[in-house]
Amino acid sequence: MGLTAAVARFVSSLRFADLPARVVSVAEDHLVDSWGVMLAGSQEEAAGILREVLQGPEGPAGLVGLRAATTAPAAALLNGLAGHALDYDDTQLATSEGSVYGLLTHPSVPVTAALGALAGTADVTGEEFITAYVAGVEVACRVADAIDRRHYQDGFHSTGTIGTIGAAAGCARLLGLDPTATAVAIGIAASLGSGLRENFGTMTKPLHSGRAAHNGVLAAQLAGRGFTASPDILEARRGFFSAAGGGFDPEKIEERLGQPFFLLEPGVSIKPYPSGSLSHPAQDLILAMVRRDDLGPDQVSRVVVGTNSNVLNALIHHRPRTGLEGKFSLEYCMATGVVRRHAGLADFSDAAVLDPQIQAFIPKVEVVVDEELEAQGFRHVRTRVTVERTDGSSRSELSEWARGYPQNPLSRADLDQKFLDCAARALNPGEAAAALRAVRQVAGATSVGAMLLALQPGPPGRQQRAAAASSAGAS
Repeated sequence: MGLTAAVARFVSSLRFADLPARVVSVAEDHLVDSWGVMLAGSQEEAAGILREVLQGPEGPAGLVGLRAATTAPAAALLNGLAGHALDYDDTQLATSEGSVYGLLTHPSVPVTAALGALAGTADVTGEEFITAYVAGVEVACRVADAIDRRHYQDGFHSTGTIGTIGAAAGCARLLGLDPTATAVAIGIAASLGSGLRENFGTMTKPLHSGRAAHNGVLAAQLAGRGFTASPDILEARRGFFSAAGGGFDPEKIEERLGQPFFLLEPGVSIKPYPSGSLSHPAQDLILAMVRRDDLGPDQVSRVVVGTNSNVLNALIHHRPRTGLEGKFSLEYCMATGVVRRHAGLADFSDAAVLDPQIQAFIPKVEVVVDEELEAQGFRHVRTRVTVERTDGSSRSELSEWARGYPQNPLSRADLDQKFLDCAARALNPGEAAAALRAVRQVAGATSVGAMLLALQPGPPGRQQRAAAASSAGAS
């Protein structure tokens, strides 16, 4: 059996009964995170522009955070973009030190947006939804982990490229496609996926996620209707691994699907800050240091961030002028940490980046390659921050595992609060609380329709009725 065929067989044969209870619990956490960031991102300018361009047609698939519905592919595109618009969605890790952070794929939003769009057109149980989600994330993460790191280092954004394959796999599972049709869906998806990292810090970066979700829906729907594609697209000489990466490590995907599930080992990190995940260890350190020592910007003469070279290959905006650029700027993340002592949604707006006090502090930040950390590999981001004070003293601290990594996880209370903070941009407090309850109960729901309804604003009582229906399905 070829590799693509083996992946397709795994996807088509996966059942809810195959999922350990811990996988279901972790999947629920990541769905809470994904729907939350979609709610917040639905209010971003990029999402509004895309809606204006698409302008319908109406359909059965709802738009998260809005009282609107459209076709399944269009809903996947819009919701997928919204979920990545704030760069606040989860991030894949790696299984070995030779990897580049698992290519930093954002696996959940493309899969979740695609599945939500399809589920809005049919009667889908919570168990079916969870199973399809796990299948899609597993495939995306294993493909990203296996491909040669050149794929990421030379400029591909794996959320757009490999996220498409994951979304197609999840949709194929949700539609109940057999192994042959699932392999075709993967073949179609591999030709549709795209995304270039030079667009980091622009509206096009989240468009990659939206297109991944859209193309995943399209690929599965086409395959289900008899469309054709190469049955060995992943491993073929002119296929995905060869063309997009120059090769792959078969041991990282063959016999590894679900053994164990990637959501458990090495896991997928959840972001505590709405910025590029490679900045997070440094953000943890600077926030802890200034809070503990009660430091203000006038007391700091210089901040030195030491990390590895691949961090500098991703956080490319050294003198940011927009909120989107600030998300990919270690200099800005250090400045907002010192000046404001927090790094939340409001800190990554254009106005926040252009704050004169922030702009004055940014030149005090120096980012360097730390040779000791460079030698330790790129499996995860190790970072050292040195704060030099105006009184001549200095202090250095090292971060091994950022907050939100499985080794340093956010609590359930943290995750729920993040959801509510994000949802507040699109829903009133009662609606947000009802939406959170609906997502938390999805695995036991007889239909996910109530959950999807709860993710949209509506007349008084609408979300409460949706949550009640979801609760009834779970009982």
